[in-house]
Amino acid sequence: MLSREHSFILIAYACIFICSSVDTAVAFTIKQLSIATSPTIRRHPTSLAAKGGGKKKKPKRATAQTTKGFGAPPPKLDDVLAAFQTRIPKADADAAPCPCGTGKVYGECCGPLHNGDRVCSTMTDVLRSRYSAFSWRNVKYVMSTTHPSCRDYREDSVAWAKDLNKGGMFDSYDFVNLEAGDEEMSEENENEGFVEFKVTLRAKEDGNGSVAGRETVISERSRFLRDPADGSWSYASGDVRSDVAGLEDTKLNA
Repeated sequence: MLSREHSFILIAYACIFICSSVDTAVAFTIKQLSIATSPTIRRHPTSLAAKGGGKKKKPKRATAQTTKGFGAPPPKLDDVLAAFQTRIPKADADAAPCPCGTGKVYGECCGPLHNGDRVCSTMTDVLRSRYSAFSWRNVKYVMSTTHPSCRDYREDSVAWAKDLNKGGMFDSYDFVNLEAGDEEMSEENENEGFVEFKVTLRAKEDGNGSVAGRETVISERSRFLRDPADGSWSYASGDVRSDVAGLEDTKLNA
């Protein structure tokens, strides 16, 4: 049986999947365990210098300028994403069972959504395709289906991707099961809706308060928003809870 302190640590990591935010997990851990955490952010100032070339030939003539000396350009998101490891099957992924659990093969389920061949026309599309994206480590898709109003959304997409890759893709867990509830439309906004669901995760090894093989169930009531322009849905927020004794009615990401 996990101690209460160890359970808190495990749930903090589990919150990352639901909210796709390292900050959420850290905030919860601090709140429950009173651990003072102050990550150091290293800033690398960029020196900009422009070299002028040539001599002034005539009084009213502009001096020639070059743009050399600015250093290497910042990394592009696609280049950063290409360097990340994935859990996508090396064989024919389209023929593999889709991780979301519909019973369909990936190429006929979440694959077209991940590849951009179609958009999420329902809230359930978003939920299942994001679960598959976390399961197979598709960082780009997790980002692309996060609504700009979500607290996890970041303007600096490169930094966001790196943070997800480093601590937000649940590398220490296997994705066991997804139970999706019914869709519920908002009574106040025709472009807002909710879905309750449960995710079962299994620890791969001992560590961080977890025991290899032990399963934890995380539940959430997610909020989704629809883009009126194309009818596509994206993830906006959610209330996260766990099956850990004593925490069943506690909102973990409050």
